Amino acid sequence: MKGLILADVNIVKKMDTNIENEPRGTSKIIPATINSSGELGGRGTSIVTKEQFEYLQKYTEKIIKQISEEILGGNIDVKPYYNTSNKKTPCEYCKYKSICRFDEDSKNNKYNYITKLNKDAILEMIKEEAGK
Repeated sequence: MKGLILADVNIVKKMDTNIENEPRGTSKIIPATINSSGELGGRGTSIVTKEQFEYLQKYTEKIIKQISEEILGGNIDVKPYYNTSNKKTPCEYCKYKSICRFDEDSKNNKYNYITKLNKDAILEMIKEEAGK
């Protein structure tokens, strides 16, 4: 599994009861590694604090509210994300192209451009936005 997990060794051990038996303490099922000192960390570990999870939840609620208000206000523009680092969009995998009729080859496309940022930069941005 990919994603974020709470930075709590006890919770991680309950999520993967075999993590301590794995080579280098790296889980095969969640993005976590328990190092030799018994702490979470290392390559492939994707942890956040409880406070960061709370900011993420507030931010998500804020975005859902904004999107809902836009839809209720009549804004139903198709504006998919475009990853600037790998030049891909979710449209490549979408089953609903015939419904939204977004033309990937058009020069007039409007995208939501995203760039690759590190986790800490994203979490800091979320903290700032969630506090507003």
